[in-house]
Amino acid sequence: MSEVRSSSIGTVRLPHGAVATLAFVAVMMVSVVTVVTSATSAKGEEPSAPTTTVEQPDMYTAMADIAAAIAAIPAPPPPTTVAPRQVQTRPAVVVDPSDPGVWDALAHCETRGNWATDSVPGFAGGLGFANGTWASNGGTEFADSAADATREQQIEIAQRVLEGSGWGAWPGCSSLLGLR
Repeated sequence: MSEVRSSSIGTVRLPHGAVATLAFVAVMMVSVVTVVTSATSAKGEEPSAPTTTVEQPDMYTAMADIAAAIAAIPAPPPPTTVAPRQVQTRPAVVVDPSDPGVWDALAHCETRGNWATDSVPGFAGGLGFANGTWASNGGTEFADSAADATREQQIEIAQRVLEGSGWGAWPGCSSLLGLR
């Protein structure tokens, strides 16, 4: 940072890049004015219009003038404090797993509510039971595959799975439905 001092406002701190850029622009403007005023016409003759001679100041004088102009810029106001944003949380969902509507919503998400589906290899039924999960939770007492069991039988096995694994047994749809 560069410090620019002025008797009227004190010290102003600017990044070196800003000072250098302003100095470069000022020197370039003076150079352009000098070139334009001393330009000749296309034939190499002096321009017929009267021209003004501009004395080209040295770079240090130009930079000092720029620094003085920058020092005259008022300091920015102090930063304001903003109250922290309150995070909105989703209210806890209380679900009664014995409510068939919950299982219907989950089945709709998993298989579009098709309780007899077996279109995905290794998964079957409306709740998308893995074949091993169906068997290990007693589903084979009703049918060899969840797709062959009734909706009510699948819900009974799903409640057993829920007791053992929680809603994470249906990770995508249970999150989507706000069950976990």
